[in-house]
Amino acid sequence: MSRSLNLSNFPPAVEATGFSARDHYPDIVFTREMLHPPGHSRRTDSTRDVMVPVTESLPKRILSIFMELGLLEALGEAAQSSESRIVSRAATYLQLIGRKFKQYWQSYPCELTMDLVAKHSQTRNWHKSTIRCMCWHPLCFKLAVATIDDTVRIYTRNPGVTPVLRSSLQKAITCLAWRPYTGGELAIGCQTGVLIWSVDPTSQITRPLSQAVHLQHGRHQPVTAVAWSSNGELLVTASINDTNLLVWNVDQQRCVPMHRVKLPCALVGFAPLGYNMIASTIGRDFYLCTVPPERVTRAGWSTANGSLQSFAWSRDEKHLLFVTTDDMQLFYMRLSGLKSASYELAFPLVDFHQKTTEDGLTIGGKAQSIAWCPQDRFLAISFKSTSAIAIFFTNLAGLQINIDPYCLIFGAGVEYPSCMCYQENYQQEYNSDAQSVLTIGWSSGRIEYYPL
Repeated sequence: MSRSLNLSNFPPAVEATGFSARDHYPDIVFTREMLHPPGHSRRTDSTRDVMVPVTESLPKRILSIFMELGLLEALGEAAQSSESRIVSRAATYLQLIGRKFKQYWQSYPCELTMDLVAKHSQTRNWHKSTIRCMCWHPLCFKLAVATIDDTVRIYTRNPGVTPVLRSSLQKAITCLAWRPYTGGELAIGCQTGVLIWSVDPTSQITRPLSQAVHLQHGRHQPVTAVAWSSNGELLVTASINDTNLLVWNVDQQRCVPMHRVKLPCALVGFAPLGYNMIASTIGRDFYLCTVPPERVTRAGWSTANGSLQSFAWSRDEKHLLFVTTDDMQLFYMRLSGLKSASYELAFPLVDFHQKTTEDGLTIGGKAQSIAWCPQDRFLAISFKSTSAIAIFFTNLAGLQINIDPYCLIFGAGVEYPSCMCYQENYQQEYNSDAQSVLTIGWSSGRIEYYPL
């Protein structure tokens, strides 16, 4: 049975009210002064300029850039810095040829590729969003936030130290994932592949480029989803430019294609217990797989309309919720065998067709992202064109799920939610009445912690 999302089902809307500084949550507001504009100069951001002496000769500088960033960047340096007009023009011409060849070699032109990134992103208005994505560490109080200036900042309980992760290879960040059972290994998916950082909050604020491990493979870029196995040994990545899922042994910097599907993949995620995994394509197909990846058995499913937009597992892996790009409904699938990836047919659980409240606020529409709290109690849903976050109370009893409207959350003024996630290791002593903490990145650039 489906439910209609309307004012009669929900209590009155509330404005997001988060924890204060005394609750150890950092006060985060990103302003223009804090951020570099998109497409900022490589020379102002690159740590190479800090590490390479100014007096270094041009040939050595070009060689250094070639070893760090590749041929195209080296040719760009030669074109900009050479005093010889012949060398400068030749480098410019070769760089142009190289870019044309790279564009031809890729499955999709760069412009189309980034449009697909925005379409399948969990972040609303990804192209222009100040906050690109967020991720809480699963074991400790550590929040990673990626912003539009290709920077990731790490926030802890210590407000005096905020590590900043920045690299010339870190462009157009799409996703983040902390490695389980480590204190600070962070995987960052972006336009050039995956960067693995080892984050120590007590170290220097801006980390040098040499501290990041860069993982790339063929046309597997941009990377649009990263997911660690439950034991942290393997990293699975998806790219909307590649029909293969890649399974990485990060410590050895080696990868193995998991399996080829009909269309490029957009999303991938492990279930909480690590027995199952879901992978979606840019088309209607998505796949439910058993793990470990070396022995994959997969079941293919197709949505009625559009492609898989966002999904969420229950902590016991017996329940799967998802939304699609074109439907205004929440769908539900129930698992009948934990290690066999045997799911029943999906059916609509909640109807999201737009409604207008008595205050004139429009709610509902096509879903942007869903997030289920680690206790399986609160389900948060954001939308592509309206400014409310709908919170549902969920109750799991065996193989049955009960879902009821809980509240609507609005931001301040005209802001809307860009992205959201739950804190996985929330400690009850901060607020005895709260069950979970929903972290919301608003379009204004501020981050709010909403206790439920």
